[in-house]
Order: sequence, then C-alpha cells, then structure tokens
Amino acid sequence: MKIPNTLFFKTASTLIIALLLLSVIILASTAYFVLVPVGKRSADDLAALLVLSAQTWTELPPETRPDFEMELINAHGIKLLNTERPLGAPDHLQIYIYQHLLQQSLEKRLGGTKIITIGTDARGPEWIWIDIPMPNDLLRFGISAERIGARPPFALIAMAIAVVILAIGTALIIAMRLSRPLALLSAATTAVGRGEKKFVPEDKEPDEIVTLARNFNRMSRDVSGLLENRTTLLAGISHDLRTPLTRIRLALEINPDTIDTSLRAGLEHDVEEMEQLLEQALLLARGVEEDEPLQNLDLVMLLTTLAAQTEAEWQVQHPDCGCHIEFQADDGLRTDWQWPVPKRTLLRVLHNLIENSLRYGNNKPIVIQLTMQDDLPLIHILDRGPGIPEEKREAVFRPFYRLEGSRNPMTGGSGLGLAIVRQLCQAQGWQITLHPRSDGGTEARLLLAENNY
Repeated sequence: MKIPNTLFFKTASTLIIALLLLSVIILASTAYFVLVPVGKRSADDLAALLVLSAQTWTELPPETRPDFEMELINAHGIKLLNTERPLGAPDHLQIYIYQHLLQQSLEKRLGGTKIITIGTDARGPEWIWIDIPMPNDLLRFGISAERIGARPPFALIAMAIAVVILAIGTALIIAMRLSRPLALLSAATTAVGRGEKKFVPEDKEPDEIVTLARNFNRMSRDVSGLLENRTTLLAGISHDLRTPLTRIRLALEINPDTIDTSLRAGLEHDVEEMEQLLEQALLLARGVEEDEPLQNLDLVMLLTTLAAQTEAEWQVQHPDCGCHIEFQADDGLRTDWQWPVPKRTLLRVLHNLIENSLRYGNNKPIVIQLTMQDDLPLIHILDRGPGIPEEKREAVFRPFYRLEGSRNPMTGGSGLGLAIVRQLCQAQGWQITLHPRSDGGTEARLLLAENNY
C-alpha cells in the first residue's frame, strides 16, 4: 500500500508518534517510580500483618482464639482458619502484580510460603488464600479481593488507552487545522490557473494564514482583471479587423475581372487565414469562460463519426492530400458505452488535435484509438509526421509558438491550436500529453479524468 505523501498524513503521523512516545515514557515512569513502590509498601504491610496474626494466634489460649479470629475479620477483613490439608491446585489462577509482590514479602518474612488465588468462593466473592505453616498448626488466611481491589495494572492500561485516544485525536485535529487552509489554497490556485475567479476564506484562521489568504485573493482579483482586459482587447481587435477584411472580400467578389487571377487567389487565401487566426485568438481568450453542462456520450460512436466527417471535410479542402483517418477501439468497449463529458469542448479539443496531425502528417494515415487507463477513457491520436523534439513538447502548447518550417514549409500554422487544446483540457481537468512514436511521428494522448466533474 502506498503511503500518502500529504501534509495532513505527515503532520498527523509525526504528532501521533511523538505523543505516543511521550505517553509511554510518562506511563512507564509513573509505574516504576510511583505504582511499584506503593504496591511494594502495601504488600509488605499486609505480609507483616499476616505473620503477626499467625504468631499471635499460636500464642493465644485455645478458648480465646475464636474471639481473635472474629476481631481479625471485623477489623481487617481477613479470615483465619486452622486446617490440616494444604492448599491444592486451584481451578483457575488469576495473577495480579499485587499478589506477586505479596508473595515476595511473605517469602522474605517466612520463606517457602505458598500463595494461591482461588475463584469465587461459595460463601462470597473472590478470595486469596494463603497457607502459613506454624510449628504445630497450618494456618490458612483468606483475603477478600475487595480488600486489595485496587488493581494498578488495570488503571495503567485504562490510562494508556485514554492517552492513545487523546494523542491520536489531538494529532488529527492539529493536522487538520494545518492542512485544511493549505488544501483550500491549493484548490483555489488550480482554479485560478484555469482562468477562474476563485477566492479563499480570510477569517477564523491564524494571522499568518489570513495574511496569505488576503494576498492570494488580491492576486486572484488582479489575474481575473487581466484576463477580462485581454478578452476585451482581443474582441475589440477582432471587431476592428473584421471590417476591412470584409471589405477586401467584397471587393474581390464584386470586381473579379479587374484583379489578376493568381493575385486574387492569394488575397482570398490571406483573408481566410486572417479570419481563422482571429477566430482562434478569440477562442483562446474565451476558452475557460463557458460553463458547458456534461452529457453522457457514446465515445465509440462519437469518435467513429468524427473520424469520418473530418476526413471528408479535409479531402474537400485539400483534394490532393489523399489522407485517411482510421478509428480503433478496445474490444471490451461496447458501442453503447457512455461517459459524461462536455460535448462541445471535447469536439473542439479533438478537432484541433486531428487537424494538427493532418497538417503535419505527411499525407499519411491518421489513427484515432480509444482505450482505458485506470478506468478512465484515454484517446490516442497518432500521425506519421516528422515528430516533435523532446525539448519542445511543452513549448508547442504556448500561444503563438511554432516549430521550424520543417513541420510545415508553407505556413507552420497560427501557433494557437495546441494552446487552445491545453487551456480547454485544464479547464476540464483532462490531461493532454505528446509522445514520440517508435517508427516516427507523434502520439497525442487525451485522458478524460473525472476528478473535476
């Protein structure tokens, strides 16, 4: 089993171990320096009383001995019997530390005395019976368990259990108070990283946490303001540029004969590229602002349809490419198997990934695969392009970043496709990674994690 590497677990385990060690030291010290000496003194006093009583009984005249026995039981709760048969083995033997101490004290005073604990007596509760041999008699003393009812070991065990519970409870409370604000701050940081406006509570916490929360909330407001300004700026630029682009397109359509054919085709291509660039820039700015509901989608059917439609559209736009898109799914995935996802966002991500593979795939077949990883859907998009150098596999997700012209000698793309993919995936909690293929090309892996759903 993997040990959690969290602040809560480490803090709690450290405190629990420290408190338990401290408790063991305290309990051991209490037992050794307090309970054991007190028990020894009590056992020695009782042993002295028993020996003195035995000696007194033997010195008394026979007619006064019954009165002495009655006085002994009334004053000290000790029974005294004159017997001829030694104690036999009891049905069951209960061993208490006090009995052991009493045994030692009696042996020290008399030597060879046998102490045996017997179960419930027919005449009353549990008794401890002790045979003390005298010169002419065998005296048997009975001590009620109630007389020595205090049992330090049981008290020590109860204290130990209470200390363990208190130590664990205290450690968990302290660890929770330390980790809870940091967990909230971590979640809020992740949300702000996705472009959301997120704040953390600023009250009912220690001063240091409150100061940290206030600074974070101030930063969150600043980041949110910057994102809003970026969106407004890009929207304004898009609006201002669309007007002249529309005029150019209208001029090309109204006066087709006055413009050279090759120049007209070039202008139309440039206008189309600029419109696509503006659309992608706005999409990047608005990528995390839409709150799309989840839908239970048949991923097998969705990817099958997407592969066919994208191939048809791409062949219309690029009739000379001869490309093909193939879809493959694990045998265990049924056609009616569904998964909750935001459909529009997923299609946008897949479209950008597939288009990227088509653009740089050297007109070779593109493969889309659907597998499962840790009970989560994993979508693979594989091409046979020139591949991406390892040191640039993260850089390609930055806005407006483009690789060298070797991937596309014509344009190299706008540099926004993968940036939009990364932003949308972060907003949904998905994982997007790029990997090299053994025979050349790139594999994009999209893991549809559900932790943020």
